[in-house]
Amino acid sequence: MDEAEVRRRLLQLFKAKVCFRPRFGYWELRPTPAAAAGTPDLVHPSTTPLLDAALLLQDLHSRTEQAVLLHTYSPITGERLCIGAAGAHDVRLRRELASAPRAVDRLRRAPLDSDAPGLVMLAYLAGHDVPLREELRQIRSTQVALTKAPLPGWILVSVPVRRLPGAPAVPGAEPRVVAAVSILAPAHTHGDPLVAYGRLMNSAVQTAIGSSVVISQPRFAAAPAA
Repeated sequence: MDEAEVRRRLLQLFKAKVCFRPRFGYWELRPTPAAAAGTPDLVHPSTTPLLDAALLLQDLHSRTEQAVLLHTYSPITGERLCIGAAGAHDVRLRRELASAPRAVDRLRRAPLDSDAPGLVMLAYLAGHDVPLREELRQIRSTQVALTKAPLPGWILVSVPVRRLPGAPAVPGAEPRVVAAVSILAPAHTHGDPLVAYGRLMNSAVQTAIGSSVVISQPRFAAAPAA
């Protein structure tokens, strides 16, 4: 086939989401759905994410074509814990994670001050009258954090989450930061990921929280005994 025909067919595969372009001139096949079942190793085994939160992660993954992670924190250990992931089945990401098992452990669980998801939560855990170091003050001001990821050659861009989508809200209580949504992207990402990803995630999080449905009553009443 000539070059024009090859390009036409590759674009068809790209539009059908069978393949993707990690960078100009390079094409990679997407994994089959069966491969996605083997991706929970980034998620801490002791947690179960809410459905609405999982839908938020999937939406962000489909809009950015990057892996999206959801972290919360343990007040007992002072660690951030990954409780959800979308897009972690990406071929290139899986290949690099396989060669860096320590990075998998650090993405799953790490001290709060290790990287962006922990820092963006840490910036809000202190009271508003508590002096913050400059890094945390800046994060609180912009509502977004960017650092290197535990995986070499990748970055984490994180925003705070004041209530997990689908979780019940306490009437009259001021919402506190309970989690962080992060995009895990190659370090050579085009443009300014701090601005582009930060705005997108903050907007998506607010929309998801505002539109999530909380079921406070049983759907079905028990049938009276005969």
